Amino acid sequence: MAGPLVSSIMADHGADVVKIEPPEGDPTRKGRRTRLQQPAGDSFCVLNRGKRSVVLDLKQSVDRARAHALIHDADVLIESFSPGVTARLGIDAPTAHALNPRLVYCSISAFGQNGPLRDAAGHDPAVQALAGILSRDQGGAPIVPAVSVASWGSALAALAGVTMALFSARETGRGDHLDLSMHDVALSARPGAIFDALEHDVASLEAPCGHAILEPYETADGRWLCVGAGEPRFARALLDALGGLDLIDMALGLPGAVQDPLRGFLASAFLQKTLDTWLAWMSARAISCVPVLDYAQALKHPHTSAREMLIADSLGEHHLNTPIRFVYEPGRPNLHAPELGEHTDAVLSAGRVAH
Repeated sequence: MAGPLVSSIMADHGADVVKIEPPEGDPTRKGRRTRLQQPAGDSFCVLNRGKRSVVLDLKQSVDRARAHALIHDADVLIESFSPGVTARLGIDAPTAHALNPRLVYCSISAFGQNGPLRDAAGHDPAVQALAGILSRDQGGAPIVPAVSVASWGSALAALAGVTMALFSARETGRGDHLDLSMHDVALSARPGAIFDALEHDVASLEAPCGHAILEPYETADGRWLCVGAGEPRFARALLDALGGLDLIDMALGLPGAVQDPLRGFLASAFLQKTLDTWLAWMSARAISCVPVLDYAQALKHPHTSAREMLIADSLGEHHLNTPIRFVYEPGRPNLHAPELGEHTDAVLSAGRVAH
């Protein structure tokens, strides 16, 4: 996910992204299709919109030469093979930089280009598990994560790294090789817990507890709300209105299990009324409180619409807009997902590409 995602973000903002696929195509092309007119699976269409598809068999010398010609004219190369594969295919960083010294070469892998796990395969849940950030329930049992944090975070880290390297290449004429490990990114996903984990040999396996006034609670109708009363004045206003002002020092104190009495108080209080009642009650007191939504509900929320996060294609089907917003040069996503090899002839017939 990480490699296709970072190049998709770049395509949304005007980059000419050429996706090189093997003759059989990207495996995600064969995934689930929600819409009948889709050229490929859901995730492929989302992660590869606006790109040009070129089919090359890099095990063949003729196609490898064509890839070399593309590399010669490129600004950035992003690859997410297992370490060592690009060398066997003849498109590794040293080869690429010999062809194009100013190239920014970005390698994204589960565990990086060196270390004892260099050659290990690893998908997002496994990377999160090894990095110590896999979600757990209150009893300490691991939970399958709803969000691919390691992949998503790695894509954003790659975007930042590629951007910095492009600035450097513009000034020096020399590119760089970005070795991006999903595991490294996952390790950095909990900055507030780093010191505590480094200072203790044994960490709790229970779900991490934070501030009770920043957590979700069930309401009388079986729905959930999430309180956002983190500032002292909002915490005071909330507890005063609920009759729990004696718990204010706890609310503003250290996070964790020490706040369990406050959690119990809030849980009991919020079970007394429905979600809509509580939302109106909170709004009247200017206290931050939102409903806990599923993804489909979140996409339909009025704020999502107001932010223009949903855009339509020529068929009227909706897609998610880019979250990166510029005032003067906003992104203009091309919502077309390419057919396999759709642009092979056009790309290979241009520039220096060998035949």
